[in-house]
Amino acid sequence: MGYRNIRAAKGETQKAIKDELEGLWAQYEPFADAQFPGNFARDPNSRFWEMYLTVELLNAGKSIRPRTNVNKTDRDHGPDICIEEGNRRIWIEAICPETGTASNLDRVPDLVPISEGGMATIAPRREVELRVSSAVFDKTKQIRKYLEEGIVKSSDVCIIAISGANFVEQSFTSGIPVAATAVYPIGSRYAVFGAGGQEIVDSGYETSISIDRTNKLSIPRYAFLDDRFSSIAGLIWSRRSIGNFCWYENDFAFVHNIAAKNPLARAWAPWHEEYTASESSGIVELKLATP
Repeated sequence: MGYRNIRAAKGETQKAIKDELEGLWAQYEPFADAQFPGNFARDPNSRFWEMYLTVELLNAGKSIRPRTNVNKTDRDHGPDICIEEGNRRIWIEAICPETGTASNLDRVPDLVPISEGGMATIAPRREVELRVSSAVFDKTKQIRKYLEEGIVKSSDVCIIAISGANFVEQSFTSGIPVAATAVYPIGSRYAVFGAGGQEIVDSGYETSISIDRTNKLSIPRYAFLDDRFSSIAGLIWSRRSIGNFCWYENDFAFVHNIAAKNPLARAWAPWHEEYTASESSGIVELKLATP
């Protein structure tokens, strides 16, 4: 839904969204950087994600550091969210990946409505996984920079929060979310039918160590088994966007990093889903944690 349509708020739906956004802003303003209002107009999905995530964490009782508590020179530099728990800090870098450039053969494809000649297709999971993998790589590199600069300390916990707002429909899946299969060697889902083909006798996920790319080398699918990503405690994944957050609770899925130097405690926030991992003989098992 376009920013101009929401700002004009001519219809009931647009008015409801605008009212909810203004409510979020009233809570988020003390934590926003100076450029936030102007950037929201230029990149609403990314800025919405930072605001929505912050407010959801505030509502969960997290102590988020306001901008006034940051030195003026560092106010607009560093990770997006800083949560203070005693002597420990939890940093969150938020990112809302784009679908990819027009020349990118592996971009997340646009959806064409059936009324305009489109047809039902298989969800482009591979393309979405590539966008998630790229976001993890970029934000891990950024967090390493913050560590080198001393903004983030070696004992701090770091999290990457990824929004699928730019490809909400394309990233719809059942079972394990794309944020998990992009960082663990977990491939396609399978089912084994018994004699007669009427009953499923076994099911699971294939092992896959890479994500294929078109005319390029594949991308490793095991970032969370790699020490180079050990500064990351885990991922927050969400498909909430400006157009679908009003009428639903948050859908946050948290994926723990098995290789994290500073892991996050289980059930640290009221996640919609939470995934933990274990590895044995090169086989990774991902489990949906129970409350």
